[in-house]
Amino acid sequence: MATTVRLAPLQIDYLNFIRAGAAQIVLIGHASGYYLAGLERDGHLETLGVLVFFLLSGFLITSSVLQKLHRPDYGFGHYLIDRFCRIFSGYVPALLFVAAVDATLMALPAYPYADSASALTWAGNLLMLQEYPVFQILHRLGMAQQPWFIEAFGSGRPFWTVAIEWWIYLGFGYLVFRIVRRRRFGLREAAILAALGIVPLYNAMGGVGHCLSFVWALGAGAALVRHRLAAATGNPWLWAGAALVSLLALGGHILAAGFQVYELQFAIFTGGVLFSLFFLFGTLTGTLPAWLSRVIDRLAGYSYSLYLTHFTVLIWFTLRLPSAGHHDPAIFAALFVTANAIALGFWFLFERHYPLLARQAKAALDRRRLPQPARA
Repeated sequence: MATTVRLAPLQIDYLNFIRAGAAQIVLIGHASGYYLAGLERDGHLETLGVLVFFLLSGFLITSSVLQKLHRPDYGFGHYLIDRFCRIFSGYVPALLFVAAVDATLMALPAYPYADSASALTWAGNLLMLQEYPVFQILHRLGMAQQPWFIEAFGSGRPFWTVAIEWWIYLGFGYLVFRIVRRRRFGLREAAILAALGIVPLYNAMGGVGHCLSFVWALGAGAALVRHRLAAATGNPWLWAGAALVSLLALGGHILAAGFQVYELQFAIFTGGVLFSLFFLFGTLTGTLPAWLSRVIDRLAGYSYSLYLTHFTVLIWFTLRLPSAGHHDPAIFAALFVTANAIALGFWFLFERHYPLLARQAKAALDRRRLPQPARA
């Protein structure tokens, strides 16, 4: 039996707020090291933003699949189109944006990414091969850096996470639609799943972000909990208590082990806080003012574009407007506004069109599947 669970208005606003906030703290974290020295030196803010993105991604993608899994017309093809359009509608323009901006910076002696700004690296990023496990393993085994060791292209340093997300999407979708739904697991399915699972498996135990595949799975687990609860919202005091316990556990873990964001216990306790609050908001009946809800929705809407483009904007600023003491609040403010303005333009020109692209592609796929009329 299919179960449809509608989100409460506060839950929608909460998820949008978290998504928007995660993108902004990644920007602030990266920029503060260049223009607000002393605010945050250890990369905690940007890594926390990435962690939250992966928690939300696992939750939202799994929730979407669970809502549509009962539909006979929604299969792996539709799922793949949805995910492809969502990722690449912003990602391909971002690759072109990075190439164009970096081309204006390469002649500067201080440009730091000349070795990763080649056409081969750009093509490898287009194919989502940046930081691929084979390259990382060979490097760990002692092989010298090779031109075909694909890393993030140029100043698009955040692109390494996009590749992890993409391969998780592929592996998860194939597992759900081709194996679990069809209840078939033979040698062919095992081989395909193994090929698609190389990146998720490696990033469950290593990789740049260490346990990001497990972080994504934590979000997916929260989606399963929500699906099982169905329409039952539960006791608000239960969820408030769960949020408090998770927050205390997170604080205790930080005191004991330090602020290690890319660490599984940190991720579990952070997810406990985020998702306990989500379920708590599901028990409440109030709503935010309409104008505030619209602002939060717009900020969340271009968060992916901001994540993709902000570091390139930052590098342009650091090379064109350097700060000798790494402390210049005025330039920081200009950078913050510029990065958000460019991201909003990116959303308007490219990212916001992904639902239309997905609908058109799925309609074309469905037309191909229709029985062809018999020829006379």
